[in-house]
Amino acid sequence: MIPEFRDVDPAELRLPRSRAAGADPIKLHHQIARFGASSSGMPAIWVYEGSDGVLEIVNGVTRATRIAKLAPGTLVPVEVIGKLRKAHAADRKIGDLL
Repeated sequence: MIPEFRDVDPAELRLPRSRAAGADPIKLHHQIARFGASSSGMPAIWVYEGSDGVLEIVNGVTRATRIAKLAPGTLVPVEVIGKLRKAHAADRKIGDLL
């Protein structure tokens, strides 16, 4: 599959089951101190697309949480690296944790 890039609201991204509790609080604190609400120069967040079109994060939970928390409504770049066979609309969103 050829990678596809999109700009999305990070609050709408779904969390992987392994990170259902959200971003690591210490890592989030360090990123907030270092980068604040800026998404300038931030690498794209890697996501999979569920069968229902919902995007689930593979890499970038902390970055997505930081932007969703400090700059609500700001779009971030994501790279869709694959498709999932299952629907993920019922999974927790980053916005649910804020």
